[in-house]
Amino acid sequence: MQTAQKQLWLHSYFHKWSAETSGRSHAMPHIKTYMRVSLDFQNIAWFLVTSANLSKAAWGAFEKNGTQLMIRSYELGVLFLPSEFGLNTRYFQVKENMFTNTSILSFPVPYDLPPEKYENKDRPWIWNIPYTKAPDTHGNMWVPK
Repeated sequence: MQTAQKQLWLHSYFHKWSAETSGRSHAMPHIKTYMRVSLDFQNIAWFLVTSANLSKAAWGAFEKNGTQLMIRSYELGVLFLPSEFGLNTRYFQVKENMFTNTSILSFPVPYDLPPEKYENKDRPWIWNIPYTKAPDTHGNMWVPK
């Protein structure tokens, strides 16, 4: 909770999970994705799926007057580049629906685009805060010990 209170500025970057295109709106995965997407959300220059947070622990920090890189957590990720798929273009085309067959090679983003930004009333889920005002979709309350 203390770290979350210090990073309220991050809320302006948060978006709501929605994955109707893949039928996974009720099953948010514990992944991190980063991409360079066009303004109209139709093309992707690159897409990274990873376990890495945006943290010093995951990406490292220089120590000892910049002579040593300290990485506390080792992470794994896969970077998708159009050139590695033999495409003669600099972009993947975004696949609009996971369940349609098409002859065009398109990239299956695992969530809906464009993402919907958090509203002022929205709050991120934090693991050590009890959530007792309403049950989740399975009828459970989260009450950490």
